Amino acid sequence: MGMTLGYVEVTPQQLADVAHDGEKAEELYDEISADETALDGFVEKAWDGIQYLLDAAGVNVELRMDGEPIDYDGDEFTGFNPDMVRGIARSLNDAPFERLAPHYNPIDMMERQIYPRCWDDDPDQSELEYLRWNYATLRTFFDTVARNGNAAIGCFSF
Repeated sequence: MGMTLGYVEVTPQQLADVAHDGEKAEELYDEISADETALDGFVEKAWDGIQYLLDAAGVNVELRMDGEPIDYDGDEFTGFNPDMVRGIARSLNDAPFERLAPHYNPIDMMERQIYPRCWDDDPDQSELEYLRWNYATLRTFFDTVARNGNAAIGCFSF
């Protein structure tokens, strides 16, 4: 499956209930992500490419590091309280993809081993469209969760 990153929307109370228990966080994350009607914050393997573009554009968002780590032996889980969610939503909303796209540099991305190391495969730049699509998912997720006044749990699977 490779390394993937996703987020689910939770209430502040749900986050508080699992904030110190990675096993419970995993159960809650799996339960919500299995619900096809739940808001989807899954950015697949695009996370590192998106992070590359965010960094290059000077957008102060660390997709894997901005939340509070939830201790666990397996996948990495991170909690984002409503204030964190609002901050990320604000930063992402202030950075439309048109601001990020000029920083797309497949050669540099390959040299830096930006996961999943596929950036120079396609002269039509379908990888850039892949990043655009997943970035839209990310922005919509954080914007919606912020509007709902809710929290989020991130899961980095490897």
